Amino acid sequence: MTAEGIADVLLIWLSSRTNRWAGEYVSVKEFAGDDETLIQRAEEAAWLLQERGHVAVLEAPGCLDVAITDSGLREADRILAERDNHGARFGYVLDRLVAQAFASPDGTVRLQMFVATTVYLGEHLEVAVVLRAARSLRDYGLAVLTPAEGHPSTLTLTSRGEHCAMSGQKVNKYVSEQTPVAAGPVFNQHVYGGTAAQGMNVTQNVGVQADQLADLVRQLRGFATTLPPADQEDFLVDVEVLEDTEQVSQARLGAGQRIMLALNAAPGAQAIVEMVGQVMGALGG
Repeated sequence: MTAEGIADVLLIWLSSRTNRWAGEYVSVKEFAGDDETLIQRAEEAAWLLQERGHVAVLEAPGCLDVAITDSGLREADRILAERDNHGARFGYVLDRLVAQAFASPDGTVRLQMFVATTVYLGEHLEVAVVLRAARSLRDYGLAVLTPAEGHPSTLTLTSRGEHCAMSGQKVNKYVSEQTPVAAGPVFNQHVYGGTAAQGMNVTQNVGVQADQLADLVRQLRGFATTLPPADQEDFLVDVEVLEDTEQVSQARLGAGQRIMLALNAAPGAQAIVEMVGQVMGALGG
C-alpha cells in the first residue's frame, strides 16, 4: 500500500487509538509494529497528513510521534462515512479500471493485480465489486473481458473506452452524456371513484416523488437484512445505484434486474417486486 493509502488508515487508527482525543502523541511504531517498510511508509503518510493539517508530527529519536488534530478527527469521520457509500465506491472502481487500463501499453488491466494493489480510502477492494464493475464497463461498451464468461481475468479498453479515458470525465458522466437520458421513473396509479371519474377504474401516470422513491429504498434496505451476510453488501450496492437518479439508465436497469432476482427468490416480497418493476419499466427495462 502506498503512503497515500496508509494515510487514511493511519488517521482512522489515531482517532480510535486516542479515543478521539486531539493533541495526544502516539509513536508511528505502535501503528506499524516491527515492519520496517511499513514504518517508513507510515512516516511518509504522517508528513502528508501534517501538510493537510490533520496531524502534528514530532520527530522523536529513531521514529516519529504523531497527534491527530481536530481537523484530522473530522477527516477520519468523513472517510468512515465515505467507505459506507457503496455507490461512490463503485464509481471509484469504474474510474480506476479505465485509468489503469489506459495507462498500460496494451490498454489492458489484469484484474487479479488490480484487486491486490488498488485501495479505496485505505481499504482493499472486494473481488466481487471489481468483477461487477468490469462487467458494467463491458455492458457500457467501454471494455471487453477475457474470458468473456465465468470469472474474467483481464479487461481491455475498446476505442470508446479509450475515448472515455482521454475525455478526463468520470465513467458515469461520460456514459450519461453519450446515452439519451431516459424519462424519470413513472408509477401506474389506479384511481377508484373521485369527482373526475365516478366509480371508474382510471390508470394515470404519476412521476415518482422523492418520498415514494425513498420509501421503496427503505423497504429494499429492510429486505437486505433478511439476506445472508455474504449477499447483503452487493444487494445494497444495487439499491444505491437504483436510487441514484444521476446514474445512467443502463446501470440502474442492471441493478434493478439483480434486485428483482433476489426479491423473486424470497416469499412475501411481491409488493416490492412490483414497485421495482415499475421503476425499471420507466427506465426502458
